[in-house]
Amino acid sequence: GGLASFLEQSLRLSVILALSGFLLGAIGDLNKSIGKMLKGEDTLITGGIFRFFRHPNYTGEVIGWSSSCLAAFLAVALKAVTDTSSNGGLHIWKSMAGFLSLSVMGVTGISFVLGTATAGLEFRQQEKYGDSEEYKQWVKKSWVGFKMGKQKKAESENIQETTEE
Repeated sequence: GGLASFLEQSLRLSVILALSGFLLGAIGDLNKSIGKMLKGEDTLITGGIFRFFRHPNYTGEVIGWSSSCLAAFLAVALKAVTDTSSNGGLHIWKSMAGFLSLSVMGVTGISFVLGTATAGLEFRQQEKYGDSEEYKQWVKKSWVGFKMGKQKKAESENIQETTEE
């Protein structure tokens, strides 16, 4: 029991959540690829995983990278708590501080990029499909995911094709 047990269980959960996030993204990519192949490139994909998530790739990646970062902190905390040396694990935090900082910067950066890309894609989809009843119903019933504000047309056009789902 105790703190070490809590940290260990939390670490396991965060790793499972990270893997689940990346799996969500992969399922979204596969769902979209099959849908576009069967129905055409200009088709709005609203079935499968897209029924629940409008942008499963972006959402999954944010979940995956955020959970991965959390797992790093939990792993260091677990190691520090179970450390039997005289300084009580502080040296472990000090030795890992740089890596943990890079992890935070990485997840912050990728979350910003994915959140901005989500906003851009939302704008372009609304512009392209916004008049259709299928789109309106889909927007009401699905989760947008993690989005960074609203995009204006000029900003939306600057987002590279490589980030588009």
